[in-house]
Parts: sequence; structure tokens; C-alpha cells
Amino acid sequence: MDGAAPHKGHARPAATKGRSVSLTGFARLLLSTAGLAACLCGTALAEPLARVDGIENARLRADLAAALGEADGPAEDRWRARERAETAADRARAFLRSQGYYAARIDARLDADGRALIRVRTGERFLFDAVSVAFDQPDGAPEPVDAVRDALALSAGDPVTARSVLDARARLTAALQENGFPEAQTAEYAVTVDHAYTKADAVFTAPTGPFIRLGDGRFAGGLAELREDYIDRLAPYELGDPASVSALNAYAARLAALDAVAVADARLAPVDEEGPDGLRPVDVRAEPAPRHRLTGAVSWSTDEGAGARGSWARRNLFGGAERVTVSGQIAQLERLASVQFFAPHWAAYGQDLRLAAELAQERTDAFDQDVIRLDAELTRRFSRKWSASLGAGLQTGEITDAQGTRTLTTLTVPVGAVYDGRDDVLDPREGLYVDLEAVPGWSVGDADVRFVRTAAGARFYQALGSELTLALRAKTGAVWGASADSIPADLRFYAGGGGSVRGYGYQELTPLQVSPRTGALEPFGGRSLIEGSAELRWRRSERLGFAAFVDGGAAGPDIDPAFGEVRYGAGVGVRYYPGFGPIRLDIATPIDPRPQDDSFQLYISIGQAF
Repeated sequence: MDGAAPHKGHARPAATKGRSVSLTGFARLLLSTAGLAACLCGTALAEPLARVDGIENARLRADLAAALGEADGPAEDRWRARERAETAADRARAFLRSQGYYAARIDARLDADGRALIRVRTGERFLFDAVSVAFDQPDGAPEPVDAVRDALALSAGDPVTARSVLDARARLTAALQENGFPEAQTAEYAVTVDHAYTKADAVFTAPTGPFIRLGDGRFAGGLAELREDYIDRLAPYELGDPASVSALNAYAARLAALDAVAVADARLAPVDEEGPDGLRPVDVRAEPAPRHRLTGAVSWSTDEGAGARGSWARRNLFGGAERVTVSGQIAQLERLASVQFFAPHWAAYGQDLRLAAELAQERTDAFDQDVIRLDAELTRRFSRKWSASLGAGLQTGEITDAQGTRTLTTLTVPVGAVYDGRDDVLDPREGLYVDLEAVPGWSVGDADVRFVRTAAGARFYQALGSELTLALRAKTGAVWGASADSIPADLRFYAGGGGSVRGYGYQELTPLQVSPRTGALEPFGGRSLIEGSAELRWRRSERLGFAAFVDGGAAGPDIDPAFGEVRYGAGVGVRYYPGFGPIRLDIATPIDPRPQDDSFQLYISIGQAF
């Protein structure tokens, strides 16, 4: 639209005499190409709308062909073919202008076969000669920080394209909203194109709104009975910080992530409620989740038998989103009852406290034991992916294994670190998970022994297209400073079974000793562990999936990994997705079975194998 008066959001003519000026409506160009794309979203068409000649740049030629689209079949006659060529020329002109080729010449014609053809001479691509920003601010508002100008990321020498201008505008507005101007409106722009010199100038005008600093959280009701000091603890800013949209969103997200909260919101208070210190209060709302929760689960496998567990939880016990959980489990190999207290963001944001007491009775081929356990753990999250923990545990009980019956009391001080880069906890498709743990321990009673148990594990997930996921797992561990027969049975390493090497029985890839109970060789446990798994998961539909896997591993009697004892199992599985995580059924067989190994093992449980 040459010669039109300039207006916001469009190019404007230059006032300099002698310049050849073309007006470019960037928004109009995008609307044209968006409308064009919408026309092409149906079923695949038969042939290009028009053949393109004259563009040597392969990328530009492909993009232009996509912008032109396809026709629904051969033209009925030369008249219709000529119409197609003209339509293609109009679309090509709009597309090339949106890419900075304002001097492009396009000739619509028919080829020797009577089909639509456009011949294109793009000419020189226009570049920005100058880019500037002007801030439209209320009286007394401070100038935005340099980071706001830098966010434009558009400068002299860059190609004059519609996308670069719109992206720069979006970045500028977002930067204002993150640096004290959360009420900033979408920036406007004007672009002046000079055809004589194949250049353009761009001016962005940004209505900033008032400069705001954040004040105290102000509780607007429905706060799930959370204490005010606890909610203040969750604020992701310091008093007086420049307001930002991301800080308000993070505040709401932190509240919503609490087990005691169903829905949360955080927003700036009205301007007339700004305090005398110039700080704007933040209105916070958090709707409570149900105070009580009941859960249950069942599992079954050929090696471990059937099991069931259930729990009752009471949320927000003292107004700090605390949770107390009473759990019970009855299974063929284990029966236990436990009480756990969990306090998220205890004493500081990102710091969780867990206290637990447990009575357990375990009956496995490796050992029998009746124990009482007391545990405390403090976990600190340093970032979204990194966390570390420090704990203390006290366990006392009677243990019967190949060494006979002993009474041991063991004090442990576990230290751990976790990197969690998974995209989903229940059913990951991308990312890496690494956990490291060292557990110094001291046992007294019928034995007096000091030891350190270390373990390291990693899991890697890679999406292979929209339906396939490759999952890999590796784990290793060692017990230092003591022999396997001197430490508590449940602190030794074991391999084999559904959570280890599928296809083998529970704990069956483990050093053996003669049991005084049966006189037969039975799993005893080792000082070292090496395990690995590879699983290919196919999510065939929303509800149904399949898996194929290979596992390998062994526990060894010495501190060095028993690579020579590693055995492998392979199998397939079915996954059913009810909406909260998969229900898993796996069948696996040993690849190189020993005489005592069963021909297959079957596992049914909730959740992926790893």
C-alpha cells in the first residue's frame, strides 16, 4: 500500500526526497501467510499450485513452495492455469516481502505444457539500517534497565523480515514485564523501507505502565488453613524486588505444588492499595485439597508372590502443609506397618523434612528378620534438577541367615545426591536421572562392625518419535570396611527379580551360603552389585502400550563387581494407562538359564520397571 500514511504496526514512508518507498504491513503479511497455511491444512493435494523458476537458494525455494501450496488437480483449461499462476504470484510476492525481498520481480505465465509457472527474481535482500526503542512511560517512572533494550535482539545489518520484527516486539514486551513493569502493554512498531538503498529503519514504542516493586503477600481468602509465615516462606522474591510476571506465576506454582493445596493464584493488588513505602502488595489465594487421602495398590509376580499395600494420609497437620501417613503392607515376603511425617519447605523453601517409624517382618530365601526402624532425613533442593540429602537411621532387630540368628542394632548416616532431569516422574520419555548414596554404618550387639555402603545409579530416557521411548538403566554398589557376613542382612546387595534382573527369581543372582534352617544353598547377599537394563517402550494408543527389554546383573561376594557372574534375562510386556501411570505386566525368561532357574517369570505391578 504505497503512499499510505504511517500507522502503528506497519511500515511508514520515508520523508527524504528522492527515496523510493514501499509500505510493508508486517502483520498483514503474516495474516496472509497464516491464511494461506490454513488453506493448506486439509488432505494432501495432487500437484504444486505453480512451478517456481529462478530461485537458486534451496532453503528459500522450499519455503516458497510451501507458502504457495498445492492444487487439487490439473487445471481444466489454460484460463484456469493462468488464474493459478496469478494466484501463485500474489502469494509469492507476499511471502518474499515477509522475508525482506521487497524488490522481488515475479512473472506469472504458463510453461510449454500449459501449466502454471512463476519466474522469480528476488533482487537484493533488504537489511535494517537502524533499530531504536522509545519507552512510553508515566511521569516519574524510571528508565528500564539495559537488559530490556538488549532483549530486542534486533540490530542494524539484520534482514528485514516480518518474523524478526514480531519476535523482537514480543521479547521487548516480555522483558519489560520481567523487570518492574508487569503491566506493560504489547509494544508497537513502525518500519520505514527505503527501496533506493535496500534498507529499512525500525522504531519500537513500548507502553511500559507504572514501575512496581513487590511487597508482602496479602492473603485474599481460601488459604487452605496455611500459616501466613509459611506462605511468606514460599515467596520467590525479596521485598522491594522489581515486579515480574514470572515471579507471580512462580509464587502461584509453589503454592499449587503443595499436597495440601488444590488451586492457587498470586496477583498484584490494585494500584490504590500500594503502601506508603511504594511497594505493591501481592494478593494470594490457595484453595485447600481434601484433608484426608486413602490409597491402595496390589502386585503379583511368580518370584515374590502376591502383595497388597494401603495408606491413610492427613494433610496440613500444623498449617505448614505437613502430612502424616500411616501405611501397611501384607505380602508373601514382607509385612510392615509404618508412620511417616513429611514437612515440605521445613524452615526454608526447598528444604524437606521426613521422619519415619516402621515395624517390619521379612521372610526371604536370603534371611528372616523382625526389625524396628527409626529414620530422619533432610533433603535440600538446590535447583529444579539437583538435590542432596542427609539422614540418620536406627534399626534394631533379630536376623536369621546363613550365619545363624543374631540380634543387631545399627546406626546409619546416609548421605545422598540426586540429579533429576526427567520430563515426567511416572512415565518419562526424555531426560537423565542420577542418584548417588553413601551410608556409613555401625552395628553393635552380637556383632561389632563399622562399614560404608555406597551405591550409584543412572537412568536415561530418549524419545524415538512420537510413540517409541528408549529407556536405559545402570547401577553399581559396594560395601567397604566389612565382610558381607558381618553386616546386617538387609544392607547387603542382592540381584534378581522384578526390580533388578527380570527372568530370574527374587535375589537369585546373589552369592549363596548353606542355610542352617534348610541345609540347602540359599541367597546370602554380597558386597558388590552391578546391574543394567535396556527397554524399548511403544505407546500404541492413549491407553495401551508394549515393551521389550533385556536386563543383566549380579551381586558379588567381594568388593569388586562380579562381571564374570552377570546373567541376562529378556522379555516383553504390556502397559495399560488408566490416566495416572501405567499398570505393568511383564513376562521374562533367562537367556542362559542354570539348572535351578525357572523357564520364565511373570510380574504385575503399577508403574514402569524404572
